Amino acid sequence: MSEADNAFTTMIIESLTRIPFFRGLPPEALSAISAKLQRIRLEHGAVVFAQDESGDAMYLIESGQIKVSVNVGAGQPEKVVNYLGPGNFFGEMALLLNQRRSATVTVSIDADLWVLRKADMDELLVEYPVIALQITKELSRRLTDVVTENTRRPGYTISAVFGTEAWRLANSIYNLTRQRIIVLDITGEDIAAQAHVLDDNFVILEAMEDLSSENFGETLGILADGFDWVLLALPTDYSEVGAKAVQLAKATILFNTYEQEWIKNYSEGPIIYCNGTQVEVDRTARKITHCVVGLALSSGGARGIAHIGVLETLEKAGIPVDIIAGTSAGSLFGGLYASGKSVEEIADFARNLIKLIDLKSGLWDPKLRLPWSGLIKGNATAKYLAKQFNDTTFADTRIPFYVVAADVISGEEVIFESGPIAEAVRASIGMIGIFAPYQLNGHYLIDGGAVNPVPASVLAEKGANIIIASNVIPSLEAERARGKEAAYRNQNPNFLG
Repeated sequence: MSEADNAFTTMIIESLTRIPFFRGLPPEALSAISAKLQRIRLEHGAVVFAQDESGDAMYLIESGQIKVSVNVGAGQPEKVVNYLGPGNFFGEMALLLNQRRSATVTVSIDADLWVLRKADMDELLVEYPVIALQITKELSRRLTDVVTENTRRPGYTISAVFGTEAWRLANSIYNLTRQRIIVLDITGEDIAAQAHVLDDNFVILEAMEDLSSENFGETLGILADGFDWVLLALPTDYSEVGAKAVQLAKATILFNTYEQEWIKNYSEGPIIYCNGTQVEVDRTARKITHCVVGLALSSGGARGIAHIGVLETLEKAGIPVDIIAGTSAGSLFGGLYASGKSVEEIADFARNLIKLIDLKSGLWDPKLRLPWSGLIKGNATAKYLAKQFNDTTFADTRIPFYVVAADVISGEEVIFESGPIAEAVRASIGMIGIFAPYQLNGHYLIDGGAVNPVPASVLAEKGANIIIASNVIPSLEAERARGKEAAYRNQNPNFLG
Protein backbone atom coordinates (compact mmCIF):
# COMPACT_ATOMS: atom_id res chain seq x y z
CA MET A 1 0.00 0.00 0.00
CA SER A 2 1.38 3.42 -0.98
CA GLU A 3 1.91 6.32 1.43
CA ALA A 4 -1.07 8.10 -0.13
CA ASP A 5 -3.27 5.06 0.45
CA ASN A 6 -2.07 4.78 4.05
CA ALA A 7 -2.81 8.45 4.68
CA PHE A 8 -6.23 8.09 3.14
CA THR A 9 -7.06 5.02 5.27
CA THR A 10 -5.88 6.86 8.39
CA MET A 11 -8.15 9.77 7.54
CA ILE A 12 -11.15 7.46 7.12
CA ILE A 13 -10.46 5.68 10.41
CA GLU A 14 -10.17 9.02 12.22
CA SER A 15 -13.54 9.99 10.78
CA LEU A 16 -15.05 6.69 11.94
CA THR A 17 -13.91 7.34 15.51
CA ARG A 18 -16.10 10.47 15.52
CA ILE A 19 -19.17 8.27 15.03
CA PRO A 20 -20.44 7.32 18.52
CA PHE A 21 -21.32 3.77 17.43
CA PHE A 22 -17.72 3.13 16.34
CA ARG A 23 -15.88 5.16 18.96
CA GLY A 24 -13.64 2.97 21.13
CA LEU A 25 -13.42 0.07 18.68
CA PRO A 26 -10.03 -1.63 18.23
CA PRO A 27 -7.94 -0.64 15.17
CA GLU A 28 -8.58 -3.93 13.34
CA ALA A 29 -12.37 -3.43 13.56
CA LEU A 30 -12.08 0.15 12.31
CA SER A 31 -9.88 -1.00 9.42
CA ALA A 32 -12.45 -3.65 8.50
CA ILE A 33 -15.22 -1.06 8.50
CA SER A 34 -13.18 1.35 6.34
CA ALA A 35 -12.60 -1.44 3.81
CA LYS A 36 -16.37 -1.88 3.40
CA LEU A 37 -17.05 1.81 2.70
CA GLN A 38 -18.03 2.81 -0.83
CA ARG A 39 -17.43 6.35 -2.11
CA ILE A 40 -20.16 8.17 -4.06
CA ARG A 41 -20.41 11.72 -5.40
CA LEU A 42 -23.76 13.52 -5.49
CA GLU A 43 -24.54 16.95 -6.92
CA HIS A 44 -26.60 19.76 -5.45
CA GLY A 45 -30.28 18.85 -5.20
CA ALA A 46 -29.80 15.08 -5.20
CA VAL A 47 -31.92 13.20 -2.64
CA VAL A 48 -29.79 10.77 -0.62
CA PHE A 49 -32.88 9.18 0.89
CA ALA A 50 -36.47 10.20 1.59
CA GLN A 51 -38.51 10.19 4.77
CA ASP A 52 -40.26 6.84 5.48
CA GLU A 53 -37.97 4.87 3.16
CA SER A 54 -36.43 1.72 4.62
CA GLY A 55 -32.93 2.27 5.97
CA ASP A 56 -30.35 0.17 4.14
CA ALA A 57 -27.20 2.30 4.53
CA MET A 58 -25.45 4.92 6.65
CA TYR A 59 -23.29 7.75 5.33
CA LEU A 60 -20.12 9.66 6.24
CA ILE A 61 -19.55 13.09 4.65
CA GLU A 62 -16.10 13.64 3.13
CA SER A 63 -16.87 17.00 1.49
CA GLY A 64 -19.83 19.23 0.68
CA GLN A 65 -22.99 19.69 2.73
CA ILE A 66 -26.34 17.95 3.16
CA LYS A 67 -29.71 19.21 4.38
CA VAL A 68 -31.88 17.22 6.78
CA SER A 69 -35.61 18.01 6.62
CA VAL A 70 -38.91 16.51 7.72
CA ASN A 71 -42.41 16.64 6.28
CA VAL A 72 -44.82 18.11 8.84
CA GLY A 73 -48.05 17.48 6.94
CA ALA A 74 -49.79 17.53 3.59
CA GLY A 75 -49.61 20.91 1.92
CA GLN A 76 -47.11 22.21 4.50
CA PRO A 77 -43.55 23.30 3.64
CA GLU A 78 -40.74 21.04 4.77
CA LYS A 79 -39.07 21.81 8.10
CA VAL A 80 -35.28 21.97 7.87
CA VAL A 81 -33.81 20.56 11.07
CA ASN A 82 -30.09 20.59 10.29
CA TYR A 83 -27.26 21.09 7.81
CA LEU A 84 -24.28 18.72 8.05
CA GLY A 85 -20.77 19.18 6.64
CA PRO A 86 -17.48 17.24 6.31
CA GLY A 87 -16.78 14.71 9.06
CA ASN A 88 -20.43 14.32 10.01
CA PHE A 89 -22.48 11.16 9.58
CA PHE A 90 -26.15 10.33 9.17
CA GLY A 91 -28.57 7.47 8.59
CA GLU A 92 -27.09 5.20 11.26
CA MET A 93 -30.22 4.73 13.40
CA ALA A 94 -32.45 3.46 10.59
CA LEU A 95 -29.67 1.13 9.44
CA LEU A 96 -28.85 -0.36 12.85
CA LEU A 97 -32.43 -0.65 14.12
CA ASN A 98 -33.95 -1.69 10.78
CA GLN A 99 -36.29 1.31 10.87
CA ARG A 100 -37.71 3.62 8.25
CA ARG A 101 -36.02 6.95 7.61
CA SER A 102 -37.22 9.67 10.00
CA ALA A 103 -36.18 12.50 7.66
CA THR A 104 -35.32 13.37 4.08
CA VAL A 105 -31.67 14.10 3.29
CA THR A 106 -30.84 16.29 0.29
CA VAL A 107 -27.46 17.47 -1.01
CA SER A 108 -27.21 21.24 -0.55
CA ILE A 109 -23.57 21.53 -1.68
CA ASP A 110 -22.03 18.98 -4.09
CA ALA A 111 -20.94 16.19 -1.77
CA ASP A 112 -18.59 13.21 -1.60
CA LEU A 113 -20.07 10.56 0.71
CA TRP A 114 -18.84 7.25 2.09
CA VAL A 115 -21.59 4.61 2.26
CA LEU A 116 -21.81 1.57 4.51
CA ARG A 117 -24.49 -0.85 3.26
CA LYS A 118 -26.61 -3.04 5.55
CA ALA A 119 -25.30 -6.28 4.03
CA ASP A 120 -21.72 -5.20 4.73
CA MET A 121 -22.68 -4.14 8.24
CA ASP A 122 -24.22 -7.55 8.93
CA GLU A 123 -20.98 -9.26 7.85
CA LEU A 124 -18.95 -7.00 10.13
CA LEU A 125 -21.18 -7.78 13.11
CA VAL A 126 -20.57 -11.50 12.63
CA GLU A 127 -16.80 -11.11 12.20
CA TYR A 128 -16.34 -8.48 14.93
CA PRO A 129 -18.83 -8.99 17.81
CA VAL A 130 -17.18 -6.06 19.60
CA ILE A 131 -19.00 -3.77 17.14
CA ALA A 132 -22.37 -5.09 18.34
CA LEU A 133 -21.30 -4.51 21.95
CA GLN A 134 -20.31 -0.91 21.21
CA ILE A 135 -23.61 -0.30 19.40
CA THR A 136 -25.54 -1.65 22.40
CA LYS A 137 -23.66 0.68 24.74
CA GLU A 138 -24.34 3.70 22.55
CA LEU A 139 -28.05 2.88 22.23
CA SER A 140 -28.30 2.55 26.02
CA ARG A 141 -26.59 5.90 26.45
CA ARG A 142 -28.99 7.56 24.03
CA LEU A 143 -32.01 6.11 25.83
CA THR A 144 -30.87 7.63 29.12
CA ASP A 145 -30.12 11.02 27.60
CA VAL A 146 -32.67 13.81 27.58
CA VAL A 147 -34.07 14.12 24.08
CA THR A 148 -33.46 17.55 22.60
CA GLU A 149 -34.51 18.89 19.23
CA ASN A 150 -31.65 19.76 16.90
CA THR A 151 -32.71 22.77 14.89
CA ARG A 152 -30.83 24.58 12.16
CA ARG A 153 -29.34 28.02 12.44
CA PRO A 154 -32.00 30.33 11.02
CA GLY A 155 -31.24 32.43 7.99
CA TYR A 156 -29.58 32.22 4.59
CA THR A 157 -26.21 30.96 5.82
CA ILE A 158 -24.74 30.92 2.30
CA SER A 159 -25.54 33.93 0.10
CA ALA A 160 -24.34 34.94 -3.35
CA VAL A 161 -23.68 38.70 -3.47
CA PHE A 162 -23.26 40.66 -6.70
CA GLY A 163 -21.36 43.92 -6.23
CA THR A 164 -17.89 44.88 -5.01
CA GLU A 165 -19.15 46.17 -1.64
CA ALA A 166 -20.15 42.79 -0.29
CA TRP A 167 -17.90 43.54 2.69
CA ARG A 168 -20.40 46.21 3.86
CA LEU A 169 -23.15 43.61 3.98
CA ALA A 170 -20.81 41.21 5.79
CA ASN A 171 -19.99 43.94 8.29
CA SER A 172 -23.70 44.53 8.99
CA ILE A 173 -24.30 40.81 9.46
CA TYR A 174 -21.33 40.58 11.81
CA ASN A 175 -22.45 43.60 13.85
CA LEU A 176 -25.93 42.09 14.09
CA THR A 177 -24.98 38.53 15.04
CA ARG A 178 -21.38 38.67 16.32
CA GLN A 179 -20.91 35.29 14.64
CA ARG A 180 -18.12 34.08 12.37
CA ILE A 181 -18.47 35.32 8.80
CA ILE A 182 -16.34 34.94 5.68
CA VAL A 183 -16.49 36.65 2.29
CA LEU A 184 -15.12 34.55 -0.57
CA ASP A 185 -14.00 37.16 -3.10
CA ILE A 186 -14.52 35.85 -6.63
CA THR A 187 -14.81 39.35 -8.17
CA GLY A 188 -11.10 39.87 -8.83
CA GLU A 189 -11.51 43.40 -7.45
CA ASP A 190 -9.54 42.89 -4.19
CA ILE A 191 -12.44 43.50 -1.82
CA ALA A 192 -10.13 43.11 1.19
CA ALA A 193 -8.37 46.36 0.27
CA GLN A 194 -11.68 48.26 0.53
CA ALA A 195 -12.90 46.71 3.75
CA HIS A 196 -12.31 47.81 7.31
CA VAL A 197 -12.01 44.47 9.07
CA LEU A 198 -11.45 44.77 12.81
CA ASP A 199 -12.11 41.26 14.09
CA ASP A 200 -10.60 37.81 13.56
CA ASN A 201 -14.10 36.36 13.15
CA PHE A 202 -14.70 38.54 10.07
CA VAL A 203 -12.58 37.16 7.22
CA ILE A 204 -12.23 38.10 3.55
CA LEU A 205 -10.65 35.35 1.45
CA GLU A 206 -9.54 35.85 -2.15
CA ALA A 207 -10.57 32.93 -4.34
CA MET A 208 -7.84 30.51 -5.35
CA GLU A 209 -6.63 30.65 -8.95
CA ASP A 210 -7.57 27.01 -9.54
CA LEU A 211 -11.14 27.44 -8.27
CA SER A 212 -13.52 25.78 -10.73
CA SER A 213 -17.13 24.65 -10.90
CA GLU A 214 -15.87 21.10 -10.26
CA ASN A 215 -14.08 21.85 -6.97
CA PHE A 216 -16.28 24.74 -5.86
CA GLY A 217 -18.65 22.51 -3.88
CA GLU A 218 -15.79 21.07 -1.82
CA THR A 219 -14.42 24.56 -1.10
CA LEU A 220 -17.84 25.87 -0.11
CA GLY A 221 -18.44 22.88 2.14
CA ILE A 222 -15.24 23.62 4.06
CA LEU A 223 -16.18 27.30 4.46
CA ALA A 224 -19.74 26.49 5.54
CA ASP A 225 -18.40 24.07 8.14
CA GLY A 226 -15.93 26.62 9.54
CA PHE A 227 -18.06 29.76 9.56
CA ASP A 228 -21.59 30.69 10.60
CA TRP A 229 -22.18 32.88 7.52
CA VAL A 230 -20.66 32.67 4.04
CA LEU A 231 -20.97 35.44 1.44
CA LEU A 232 -19.88 34.66 -2.11
CA ALA A 233 -18.87 37.95 -3.76
CA LEU A 234 -19.40 37.57 -7.51
CA PRO A 235 -19.07 39.63 -10.71
CA THR A 236 -22.22 40.07 -12.80
CA ASP A 237 -20.58 38.57 -15.90
CA TYR A 238 -21.44 34.90 -16.40
CA SER A 239 -18.93 32.23 -15.47
CA GLU A 240 -19.23 28.55 -14.62
CA VAL A 241 -17.99 29.23 -11.09
CA GLY A 242 -20.50 32.07 -10.69
CA ALA A 243 -23.34 29.89 -11.93
CA LYS A 244 -22.35 27.14 -9.48
CA ALA A 245 -22.16 29.66 -6.63
CA VAL A 246 -25.63 31.03 -7.34
CA GLN A 247 -27.04 27.51 -7.63
CA LEU A 248 -25.62 26.45 -4.25
CA ALA A 249 -26.42 29.68 -2.41
CA LYS A 250 -29.53 29.83 -0.25
CA ALA A 251 -30.19 33.45 -1.29
CA THR A 252 -28.94 35.85 -3.95
CA ILE A 253 -28.25 39.52 -3.16
CA LEU A 254 -28.12 42.14 -5.91
CA PHE A 255 -26.06 44.86 -4.26
CA ASN A 256 -26.64 48.11 -6.13
CA THR A 257 -26.62 46.26 -9.45
CA TYR A 258 -29.05 44.95 -12.04
CA GLU A 259 -30.31 41.40 -12.37
CA GLN A 260 -28.85 39.41 -15.23
CA GLU A 261 -30.95 36.72 -16.90
CA TRP A 262 -28.44 34.00 -16.02
CA ILE A 263 -28.61 34.94 -12.34
CA LYS A 264 -32.37 34.53 -12.36
CA ASN A 265 -32.09 31.18 -14.14
CA TYR A 266 -29.59 29.66 -11.69
CA SER A 267 -30.92 31.11 -8.44
CA GLU A 268 -32.98 28.59 -6.47
CA GLY A 269 -33.51 30.80 -3.41
CA PRO A 270 -34.97 34.29 -3.00
CA ILE A 271 -33.42 37.23 -4.86
CA ILE A 272 -33.01 40.25 -2.57
CA TYR A 273 -32.37 43.74 -3.92
CA CYS A 274 -30.22 46.26 -2.02
CA ASN A 275 -29.75 49.84 -3.25
CA GLY A 276 -26.53 50.36 -1.30
CA THR A 277 -27.73 52.88 1.28
CA GLN A 278 -26.71 51.96 4.81
CA VAL A 279 -30.36 51.65 5.85
CA GLU A 280 -30.94 49.10 3.08
CA VAL A 281 -27.67 47.28 3.77
CA ASP A 282 -28.68 46.82 7.41
CA ARG A 283 -32.18 45.74 6.36
CA THR A 284 -30.72 43.20 3.93
CA ALA A 285 -28.53 41.85 6.75
CA ARG A 286 -31.67 41.32 8.83
CA LYS A 287 -33.31 39.51 5.90
CA ILE A 288 -30.33 37.19 5.53
CA THR A 289 -30.18 36.42 9.26
CA HIS A 290 -33.97 36.12 9.60
CA CYS A 291 -34.19 39.09 11.98
CA VAL A 292 -36.74 41.09 9.96
CA VAL A 293 -38.76 43.37 12.27
CA GLY A 294 -42.44 43.89 11.49
CA LEU A 295 -44.75 46.46 13.10
CA ALA A 296 -48.50 45.82 13.26
CA LEU A 297 -50.67 48.89 13.92
CA SER A 298 -54.21 48.10 15.01
CA SER A 299 -57.56 49.70 14.40
CA GLY A 300 -59.10 51.62 17.28
CA GLY A 301 -60.66 54.87 16.10
CA ALA A 302 -59.34 57.98 17.80
CA ARG A 303 -57.17 55.82 20.04
CA GLY A 304 -55.04 55.15 16.98
CA ILE A 305 -53.20 58.39 17.75
CA ALA A 306 -51.32 56.33 20.35
CA HIS A 307 -49.50 54.62 17.46
CA ILE A 308 -47.49 57.83 17.05
CA GLY A 309 -46.03 57.31 20.52
CA VAL A 310 -45.07 53.76 19.59
CA LEU A 311 -43.24 54.97 16.48
CA GLU A 312 -41.42 57.60 18.53
CA THR A 313 -40.42 55.06 21.19
CA LEU A 314 -39.05 52.63 18.60
CA GLU A 315 -36.97 55.39 17.02
CA LYS A 316 -35.54 56.51 20.36
CA ALA A 317 -34.70 52.91 21.27
CA GLY A 318 -32.93 52.41 17.93
CA ILE A 319 -35.22 49.52 16.96
CA PRO A 320 -35.47 49.30 13.16
CA VAL A 321 -38.76 48.63 11.40
CA ASP A 322 -38.56 46.62 8.18
CA ILE A 323 -42.25 46.01 7.41
CA ILE A 324 -45.43 47.78 8.53
CA ALA A 325 -49.00 46.49 8.34
CA GLY A 326 -51.90 48.70 9.37
CA THR A 327 -55.63 48.39 9.85
CA SER A 328 -58.00 51.38 9.96
CA ALA A 329 -56.32 54.07 12.10
CA GLY A 330 -53.16 51.96 11.98
CA SER A 331 -53.18 52.16 8.19
CA LEU A 332 -53.40 55.96 8.35
CA PHE A 333 -50.50 56.57 10.71
CA GLY A 334 -48.48 53.62 9.44
CA GLY A 335 -48.91 54.83 5.88
CA LEU A 336 -47.69 58.31 6.70
CA TYR A 337 -44.62 56.88 8.42
CA ALA A 338 -43.85 54.35 5.68
CA SER A 339 -44.16 57.03 3.01
CA GLY A 340 -41.47 59.16 4.64
CA LYS A 341 -43.20 61.43 7.15
CA SER A 342 -41.30 62.02 10.39
CA VAL A 343 -42.87 61.32 13.77
CA GLU A 344 -43.08 65.09 14.35
CA GLU A 345 -44.91 65.62 11.05
CA ILE A 346 -47.35 62.81 11.86
CA ALA A 347 -47.98 64.32 15.30
CA ASP A 348 -48.79 67.68 13.66
CA PHE A 349 -51.14 65.89 11.28
CA ALA A 350 -52.91 64.25 14.23
CA ARG A 351 -53.40 67.58 15.99
CA ASN A 352 -55.03 68.90 12.84
CA LEU A 353 -57.52 66.02 12.77
CA ILE A 354 -59.50 67.65 15.57
CA LYS A 355 -60.31 70.56 13.26
CA LEU A 356 -61.33 68.19 10.48
CA ILE A 357 -64.08 66.63 12.61
CA ASP A 358 -65.89 69.97 12.42
CA LEU A 359 -68.79 69.90 9.96
CA LYS A 360 -67.41 73.06 8.35
CA SER A 361 -64.15 71.35 7.39
CA GLY A 362 -65.46 70.23 4.03
CA LEU A 363 -64.66 66.55 4.60
CA TRP A 364 -68.22 65.65 5.50
CA ASP A 365 -70.01 64.96 2.21
CA PRO A 366 -73.43 63.61 3.26
CA LYS A 367 -74.86 60.65 1.38
CA LEU A 368 -78.51 61.50 0.85
CA ARG A 369 -79.47 59.24 -2.06
CA LEU A 370 -80.68 55.69 -1.74
CA PRO A 371 -79.50 53.03 -1.29
CA TRP A 372 -78.33 54.42 2.02
CA SER A 373 -75.08 52.75 3.14
CA GLY A 374 -73.44 55.38 5.35
CA LEU A 375 -73.71 58.90 6.68
CA ILE A 376 -71.07 60.27 4.34
CA LYS A 377 -69.77 59.32 0.90
CA GLY A 378 -66.10 59.65 1.83
CA ASN A 379 -65.08 61.13 -1.52
CA ALA A 380 -63.86 64.34 0.11
CA THR A 381 -61.90 62.26 2.61
CA ALA A 382 -60.29 60.33 -0.24
CA LYS A 383 -59.19 63.58 -1.91
CA TYR A 384 -57.81 64.89 1.38
CA LEU A 385 -55.83 61.69 1.93
CA ALA A 386 -54.42 61.80 -1.61
CA LYS A 387 -53.14 65.30 -0.85
CA GLN A 388 -51.62 64.25 2.49
CA PHE A 389 -49.88 61.27 0.92
CA ASN A 390 -48.83 63.35 -2.08
CA ASP A 391 -50.14 60.60 -4.38
CA THR A 392 -47.52 58.18 -3.00
CA THR A 393 -47.88 54.56 -4.11
CA PHE A 394 -46.87 51.42 -2.24
CA ALA A 395 -43.86 51.14 -4.56
CA ASP A 396 -42.62 54.54 -3.36
CA THR A 397 -42.51 53.80 0.37
CA ARG A 398 -39.24 53.78 2.29
CA ILE A 399 -40.54 50.83 4.33
CA PRO A 400 -42.62 47.99 2.81
CA PHE A 401 -46.22 48.64 3.80
CA TYR A 402 -49.49 46.67 3.78
CA VAL A 403 -53.05 47.80 4.46
CA VAL A 404 -55.97 45.63 5.56
CA ALA A 405 -59.58 46.32 4.56
CA ALA A 406 -62.72 44.17 4.59
CA ASP A 407 -65.03 43.25 1.71
CA VAL A 408 -68.50 43.94 3.09
CA ILE A 409 -70.12 41.56 0.57
CA SER A 410 -67.93 38.47 1.02
CA GLY A 411 -66.62 39.21 4.50
CA GLU A 412 -63.09 38.47 3.28
CA GLU A 413 -59.88 40.21 4.18
CA VAL A 414 -58.40 42.37 1.40
CA ILE A 415 -54.69 43.22 1.64
CA PHE A 416 -53.35 46.21 -0.28
CA GLU A 417 -49.71 46.21 -1.35
CA SER A 418 -49.79 48.09 -4.66
CA GLY A 419 -51.39 51.20 -6.08
CA PRO A 420 -52.02 54.57 -4.37
CA ILE A 421 -51.71 54.41 -0.58
CA ALA A 422 -54.48 57.00 -0.11
CA GLU A 423 -57.05 54.69 -1.73
CA ALA A 424 -56.06 51.79 0.51
CA VAL A 425 -56.23 53.94 3.65
CA ARG A 426 -59.61 55.38 2.65
CA ALA A 427 -60.92 51.83 2.28
CA SER A 428 -59.44 50.67 5.58
CA ILE A 429 -60.78 53.57 7.70
CA GLY A 430 -64.32 53.21 6.34
CA MET A 431 -66.18 52.70 9.61
CA ILE A 432 -69.39 50.87 8.72
CA GLY A 433 -72.46 53.05 9.11
CA ILE A 434 -70.40 56.23 8.99
CA PHE A 435 -68.64 55.93 5.63
CA ALA A 436 -70.23 54.43 2.56
CA PRO A 437 -68.26 51.34 1.44
CA TYR A 438 -65.36 52.27 -0.82
CA GLN A 439 -65.70 50.73 -4.27
CA LEU A 440 -62.38 49.56 -5.67
CA ASN A 441 -61.34 46.71 -7.98
CA GLY A 442 -64.75 45.05 -7.75
CA HIS A 443 -64.84 45.18 -3.94
CA TYR A 444 -67.07 47.12 -1.55
CA LEU A 445 -64.59 47.89 1.19
CA ILE A 446 -65.04 48.88 4.82
CA ASP A 447 -62.95 49.20 7.99
CA GLY A 448 -60.30 46.46 8.10
CA GLY A 449 -60.89 46.07 11.82
CA ALA A 450 -63.90 43.93 10.95
CA VAL A 451 -61.64 41.10 9.74
CA ASN A 452 -58.12 41.68 11.09
CA PRO A 453 -57.94 44.40 13.76
CA VAL A 454 -54.28 43.68 14.64
CA PRO A 455 -52.63 42.61 11.36
CA ALA A 456 -49.72 40.62 12.81
CA SER A 457 -50.65 37.66 10.58
CA VAL A 458 -50.02 39.79 7.50
CA LEU A 459 -46.49 40.52 8.70
CA ALA A 460 -45.82 36.83 9.28
CA GLU A 461 -46.98 36.03 5.74
CA LYS A 462 -44.74 38.75 4.31
CA GLY A 463 -41.57 37.50 5.98
CA ALA A 464 -41.33 39.23 9.36
CA ASN A 465 -39.41 37.16 11.92
CA ILE A 466 -39.85 39.53 14.86
CA ILE A 467 -43.30 41.10 15.19
CA ILE A 468 -44.14 44.12 17.34
CA ALA A 469 -47.88 44.78 17.70
CA SER A 470 -49.34 48.11 18.79
CA ASN A 471 -52.88 47.28 19.91
CA VAL A 472 -54.97 50.28 20.98
CA ILE A 473 -58.27 48.39 20.91
CA PRO A 474 -59.73 48.48 24.44
CA SER A 475 -60.62 45.21 26.12
CA LEU A 476 -64.25 44.31 26.83
CA GLU A 477 -63.65 44.98 30.53
CA ALA A 478 -62.23 48.43 29.77
CA GLU A 479 -65.24 49.27 27.59
CA ARG A 480 -67.63 48.18 30.32
CA ALA A 481 -65.83 50.35 32.85
CA ARG A 482 -65.87 53.26 30.42
CA GLY A 483 -69.60 52.79 29.83
CA LYS A 484 -70.34 52.77 33.54
CA GLU A 485 -68.30 55.94 34.01
CA ALA A 486 -70.12 57.65 31.13
CA ALA A 487 -73.48 56.63 32.58
CA TYR A 488 -72.44 57.94 35.99
CA ARG A 489 -71.49 61.29 34.42
CA ASN A 490 -74.63 61.28 32.28
CA GLN A 491 -72.58 61.53 29.06
CA ASN A 492 -73.88 60.83 25.57
CA PRO A 493 -72.29 57.88 23.69
CA ASN A 494 -69.37 58.66 21.37
CA PHE A 495 -68.68 56.06 18.66
CA LEU A 496 -65.45 57.80 17.63
CA GLY A 497 -63.76 56.74 20.88
